[in-house]
Amino acid sequence: FTLERLEFEKVSFTHLTGASPALSEVSFGLSKGKTIAFVGPSGAGKTTLVKLLVGLYRPEAGRIVYNGNDGKDVELSHLRSQIGFVTQETQLFSGTIRENLQFVRPDATDAECLDALKRAACDSLLARAEKGLDTVIGEGGVKVSGGERQRLSIARALLRRPRLLVFDEATSSLDSITEEEITTTIRDVATNKDVMTVLIAHRLSTIMHADTIHVLEQGRIVESGAHEELLAMKGLYYALWRQQVGERRTLAAGKMSAA
Repeated sequence: FTLERLEFEKVSFTHLTGASPALSEVSFGLSKGKTIAFVGPSGAGKTTLVKLLVGLYRPEAGRIVYNGNDGKDVELSHLRSQIGFVTQETQLFSGTIRENLQFVRPDATDAECLDALKRAACDSLLARAEKGLDTVIGEGGVKVSGGERQRLSIARALLRRPRLLVFDEATSSLDSITEEEITTTIRDVATNKDVMTVLIAHRLSTIMHADTIHVLEQGRIVESGAHEELLAMKGLYYALWRQQVGERRTLAAGKMSAA
């Protein structure tokens, strides 16, 4: 099947060592062309939710439905082949740009690799890559910044021709300027109407554009809506937003006084 819709129906999950559920009766839906985001404090259940989504965990109660099919009846290898995954820690290995991309799809052509790099906004890296796709990354080749590592990770995810793109804290280890640039790239990539996009984030500035934002607290969805709607609720999302905006202003003031 071609993944076009997924749903969580009252999904609950408890870790073996957990005293309380990591997720409790979580329900939401996602269709192709849409972007949803999950935010919340540390320990709210965001990582557990991603692992359930990609089939690494099975629900303890409730069910996950893909295209109307119960997750128990779906072949995991076929499901995962349709998922592009970008995490906080990008795994690159010593080799050429081509080899680092084809790692997820060995049959990808050079044209497909270059198209994925272009869509992931890898322009500055390609401009420095004297041998193009044959340029070696790292020792003895082109050195890549943290932002370029993430762009390569996005290009690799796009090369899979995914139906579901998952960005799990994809910008959390980057400086604020690079974070903004990568967030713009993610937003551009998410405009593909054939793809569903899931964003997991701690920094709210990276998920403001999502169609729906779900706020997790202690394993439950406590608020849902678009960015402005959630701010108007004056609830947990509003509190998290105020806190992060305050931190950014403090940092900016500190840099100005240092200058």
